[in-house]
Amino acid sequence: MATVVPAIRGHLGETDYYEVTMKARQFVQLVRPAKEMDEWANFSIEERMQREPDKKRIESQIAPYIANNSDRFFGSFIVLVLDGELGFEAVSEFNTKLPGAYKDVASRMGFLTLGSGTFVVLDGQHRYLALRMVLQGDMPGAATQSVSDDDVSVIFVEHKDTIKTRRIFNVVNRYAKQTSRADNIITSEDDGYAIVARRLLNDDEPLGGQIQGGNREELVDWKSNTLGARSVRLTTLSAVFDSVKLILDARGIGKLTQSTRPSESDLAQYVEICAGVWDSVLKGMEAYKQATAKAKEIPRFRADTHQFSLLFKPASQIALLDGLLRVQQQTDLSFDAIVARANRIEDWSMRADLWGGIIIKRTGAIDAGTEARRRMALLLLYLLASDKLEPVHKYDVWKMYNEARGHRVNEWIQRGLKGMPELEPLPAPVEGPTFTLADATTYARGAGAAE
Repeated sequence: MATVVPAIRGHLGETDYYEVTMKARQFVQLVRPAKEMDEWANFSIEERMQREPDKKRIESQIAPYIANNSDRFFGSFIVLVLDGELGFEAVSEFNTKLPGAYKDVASRMGFLTLGSGTFVVLDGQHRYLALRMVLQGDMPGAATQSVSDDDVSVIFVEHKDTIKTRRIFNVVNRYAKQTSRADNIITSEDDGYAIVARRLLNDDEPLGGQIQGGNREELVDWKSNTLGARSVRLTTLSAVFDSVKLILDARGIGKLTQSTRPSESDLAQYVEICAGVWDSVLKGMEAYKQATAKAKEIPRFRADTHQFSLLFKPASQIALLDGLLRVQQQTDLSFDAIVARANRIEDWSMRADLWGGIIIKRTGAIDAGTEARRRMALLLLYLLASDKLEPVHKYDVWKMYNEARGHRVNEWIQRGLKGMPELEPLPAPVEGPTFTLADATTYARGAGAAE
């Protein structure tokens, strides 16, 4: 049975196209993703890779957004018409008298008949599969009942030849610029982490702007994910976003989704929790107190050779917060007391030996990867709470520390805990005894590691 929809006919370059609106249920019934085409098996590996959907992204992000947001919206789909023809009837062809001003546009406005043929999503397959998932009842949500009556925008393009179709697909995907992470954090009204991160930049919050010397100084760079050597910003919005995740997780808040906006009362609670952590850190660390009091000094603090340079790198800031939160979770120390201990670490320089191999690469550059941040957090756990940790935790940090610095701990174990003089003790902690190679040997022998 043919489907008739209102349409506008257009021409771009050498391509005719038709833009229509149709009900979501009609669209899902009519159209197919490329993977479900009979010709799929005959596609080249390159073509299959281009059209292979990201199932995780569909299930965790797009489908929940559609199912849970009554204020949902997304752009047009581009659909390729294979083995079929489109029937377009312009309003100007009807036996209707139109005012003169409308006659020209009336030839491009009318109705499109979608009959036989195969209709394949050329652009927007992730949105299509998410929409189908919701309409089939596979993604529950508060707004699912109204989705089938949504008017979706669709651009139909007739297949002329394979080269032309491939070219359209390639251009649509190559020149579509994805929004940056910072843009997503700034604009999202559903991602709870993003909303909390933005609110931490309000003037009455710890990371808000300040008036210094008659000028307003922002502490957070919300345009870029990195900080240049001359930047007077303390950190980035991306780092604040990551900190919100860490803090809320450490406080036992369940994982927030990107598609379901938390209630205002919950958001206020989350902001208060995160602001409390940042406030303690900024007031309890002398380097941050000095820098935030005079933002123009921040580039000097960030210089690689400065005593506090790591504290002004976004990656190590996240590791610092992670380490502080780990100490709080594993000890009876208050958060302010933990920050006070961190303030007693004398050398946060990127040139300091204790950070080598942990979050500093052999080249001397910072390692911003997830694993490097985890290593620094674990080392901080030991440095700040050696007097509170069980031997097993200290041994785990010692093993991580030596392996990260290129020492073969497993070979040492296989040799019966002997013959590896290059193995190092952990650095001296703020409180408690230093964990030495002798301590590691005693623990490993007691744990039967050399048997």
